[in-house]
Amino acid sequence: PEPSASPSPSLLERLVRSSQTARRPKAPLPQTPAALPESLLLYAALEDTAAAVEAERRRLAGLLQEQILEQLNLLLAQAGAYGQTLSTDPTAGMALSVITTLARQIQQQVKDLAANLRPTVLETLGLEPALESLANQTMRAHGLQITLSLQRMAHRPPAQVELALFRAAQDGLERAARHAHASQVTVQLQEQDEQIIFSLTDNGTAPASRTSGLLRPARQRIEQLGGVFQTVPASPVGFRMTIRFPIEPPVDLTPREMEVIQLLVEGLSNKEIARILSISPRTVNFHLDNIYSKLNINSRTEAAVYALRHGWLRRPV
Repeated sequence: PEPSASPSPSLLERLVRSSQTARRPKAPLPQTPAALPESLLLYAALEDTAAAVEAERRRLAGLLQEQILEQLNLLLAQAGAYGQTLSTDPTAGMALSVITTLARQIQQQVKDLAANLRPTVLETLGLEPALESLANQTMRAHGLQITLSLQRMAHRPPAQVELALFRAAQDGLERAARHAHASQVTVQLQEQDEQIIFSLTDNGTAPASRTSGLLRPARQRIEQLGGVFQTVPASPVGFRMTIRFPIEPPVDLTPREMEVIQLLVEGLSNKEIARILSISPRTVNFHLDNIYSKLNINSRTEAAVYALRHGWLRRPV
């Protein structure tokens, strides 16, 4: 058998490796560099966990496509061929028709499950079409009445934000349909006051205290990405989930500023950054002041987290 490709290093591993390599190129790599803030290491670990979960979802979606859907397609093709030969036998024809109907239902359920695991509509078309597709799928599967009010975004949010909102919508609809016994759901998406605001309201009768825990992973991911996640009882009955993300204006860092913030992510001091870039520490301070101003932040850790959220880590050598 061919040797399997080695997995790509995780974000946390890349942070540790790049930090230690930049400091002492010939030194062995300890497990946790003291130079990197604990909050930054925690952020990287959480990002790695989220990435691993999504990778596993994509893997399962591929298995469903290759090992289940293809077999179902073959079964339905064979059933169609047999149907022509059984046209003179009403009993056998009826039995085959029932089997074919069940197979088509299973086929649609598997397609829906694969789409939930890997939302290709989200990847290719964006959040609004993906929410429309998710609502149609949920109405078909559970009989919910879903009202959509989706404002077209002027610009697509970052991919991580789009995915987090989509996963939150999945969890909210799942909670409403399976656990809260809701019959009506309203989903809204809008830009207002320099924020992306997503809300999901249902008329479920189950107490929120019994079902709100189902949304804990979505809450953690939203807050990890800098969003605000709120849940409140709706009136007169039901439940409302609201998520807010600030709309960040485009940031135009110079190539030198980008180099400085990438090295800052690796836990390097101003002197070390200056040595690597062959500039003075005072010039590093000048670039940091410009970076803080452009990103509207006040500390090195805030700058590092912002860089990680936007994928600005240097490629491993």
